[in-house]
Amino acid sequence: MKARGFDPGTPVLVYLHSPREKVFGVLVSLQPAGIAVRGIELAAFEDFLRQEARGEKGLGLVTLFYPMNRVERVERDETVGGLEGISDRFRRETGRSVLEAAGVSGRRRRR
Repeated sequence: MKARGFDPGTPVLVYLHSPREKVFGVLVSLQPAGIAVRGIELAAFEDFLRQEARGEKGLGLVTLFYPMNRVERVERDETVGGLEGISDRFRRETGRSVLEAAGVSGRRRRR
């Protein structure tokens, strides 16, 4: 069985301090200096989900960088037992993956 880690494109929850925040998004990079995600504050996620389910424009995922001294914890977003992960819920309610919404689908662009 292949171990699943924190590769770019992984849906994650980032817990921050000073000030205290929670961010849901797709991992862009994880470096000693910090973490970059294409995401949204968890407090705004419900509004974003309803908007996406209706096909409306407005809120969206943005690219964010947080220095490592603010990062308290990073969790891989996944469904465990009966508890549905945020990205799985997003797919169920919108019919699209979080990667599609973030604009970072698995296809690589040619230069």
